Amino acid sequence: MNKLFIEAGHKNTSESHFLKAIIKTYFPDKQVEFEYMDGLGNLFNETIINQIKVAQTEGDAVLVFVDCDTIEKKGGYDKRKAYIDKKSQENGIVFPYFLYPDNHSDGEVEQLMSAVARRDLHKLFFDCFEDYENCIKGAKDKATGELMYKAPDIKSKLNAYIRSQRLSSRERSRIGGGDWLFENTNYWDLSSEKLKPLIDFLKANLR
Repeated sequence: MNKLFIEAGHKNTSESHFLKAIIKTYFPDKQVEFEYMDGLGNLFNETIINQIKVAQTEGDAVLVFVDCDTIEKKGGYDKRKAYIDKKSQENGIVFPYFLYPDNHSDGEVEQLMSAVARRDLHKLFFDCFEDYENCIKGAKDKATGELMYKAPDIKSKLNAYIRSQRLSSRERSRIGGGDWLFENTNYWDLSSEKLKPLIDFLKANLR
């Protein structure tokens, strides 16, 4: 068994469904069970540490997935890696971990999702949305010069992307549960080279 500890708080999240789709596509014979940490801050709490130790004692493979985030968000690849290495040593545990988006750059899982979105098929959506983003970012209060609006983040953009598609009622109900139809090649390209670092990590560590 493979135990995947992810940053999401529950199964009905885009991160959870994204990983499940990738594993189903590339590693359909692997047995995988997800553990939901509800944030990086919980990775080294007593409950999660005990779960990791028990799983490893029972012979399960333990893999951890978290966002690097950015320096602006008090994160970044170097800081995140140093934190996990230090806390792992302090707690006497070792496990392979993947830092989104590609195990070496600052960012988050949604950037990897964005990289495999079918821009070739939906160029008009992205052009229109980015025009909207630029308009929002440029809107300033005439009196104070301050920005009037908060531009949507990348997760909001991807949510808008999938929700704007012409979907069946069944597909829309799936989206409501955090499933953004990642297996559907009309919207996502899971054969993209952008996924190679993640695929290589899974190939090296899944049992």
